[in-house]
Amino acid sequence: MSKVDWSELREEFPALSRWTYLDTARKSVPPRCQERAMQDYWRDITETAGADAWSAVNVAETREVMARLLGAKPSEIAFTKNTTEGLNIAAHAFDLRSGDNIVLTDMEHVANVWVWKHWEARGVEIRYAKNRGGRLPLEAFTEQMDNRTRVVSTAYITYGNGYRVNLPELGAACRAQGARLVVDGVQAAGVLAAPLHSLGADLIAIGGHKNLFGLTGLGLLYCREELVDEIRTPFLKAPVAQGSVQASAHLKSQFDYVRTAHRFEGGNPNFLGLRVLRDSALFIESVGLQNIEDRVRELSTYCMVQLKAAGFPVLTPEPWAERAQIVSFAAPEAGGLMDVLRERHHVIVNVKDGAIRVSMGFFNNEADIDRLLAAVRQVQT
Repeated sequence: MSKVDWSELREEFPALSRWTYLDTARKSVPPRCQERAMQDYWRDITETAGADAWSAVNVAETREVMARLLGAKPSEIAFTKNTTEGLNIAAHAFDLRSGDNIVLTDMEHVANVWVWKHWEARGVEIRYAKNRGGRLPLEAFTEQMDNRTRVVSTAYITYGNGYRVNLPELGAACRAQGARLVVDGVQAAGVLAAPLHSLGADLIAIGGHKNLFGLTGLGLLYCREELVDEIRTPFLKAPVAQGSVQASAHLKSQFDYVRTAHRFEGGNPNFLGLRVLRDSALFIESVGLQNIEDRVRELSTYCMVQLKAAGFPVLTPEPWAERAQIVSFAAPEAGGLMDVLRERHHVIVNVKDGAIRVSMGFFNNEADIDRLLAAVRQVQT
């Protein structure tokens, strides 16, 4: 594995010259490749009337790059607006009956609750796996599952304290029970190196605006290849036979009618967003996902050590297998503290579940965390 010059890479993020940015779990500050991609897109429109900018070939190339980066097949990747749209597709994808049940968790972002609520009017019960002190071990799910459980849906990394669910273990339990596993994967994409196909999930929804360095308004949905043809909802294209006239349409336009996850897409895609996402993915590839995961592990561990040494209760589990880029800690009047950190110290964090949420990318360094701690001490003295 090649050695990475993290200081040099930091120069690719202009906002860091003015801000200590520790809020990647909300949105990420953009690298320079995002600016270049937007300039190239505009130049192409003005100079060639969109010959490349609106090309179906570009859409296909972006799909291939994202599949390669995230560990999936291009046929398993559909482009969406955001994580919520991907979850909404999943929440309408299965033929559930009155008396069936869906298992969510009590640590979900509201987006992964709202999309499932329509089933309750049809007699489907929604159950919640209950966390154990900020953790969601396998038994939290299995105690809610029975022979009428049809879907389990969970975040890979929870948005609050950053707990990482053991998806391969949960996926095996779902398969044994005959249930589908749907995942909110937005917090893990661009941080963890585990390929999507290794996680044991059936569908994984991902927004592109966090650690994938894309624009808001573009995300993707991974659908396990064997499941693509089973999904039946009114707003999706019906699958067609391989080799048919319709199945070759993707060679000539942006509309794909093949038996792939592309059938979840409708209308014109976000061409600008796709250009940015592709170039950002190539940038991430140049750094290496494993390098990124290792660096985030170093930084988040350093953050936890420093917070504990300063006497702040850390709410994020310590083992790396149970966390990623998010470190949550309790502090008095967290909302006010967050505002003061931004306005007086140019330190950007967030507040979730009443606690300060620190979230970092590979572009951060230990000095960022030191500045955070120094600012917190100054505010609280």
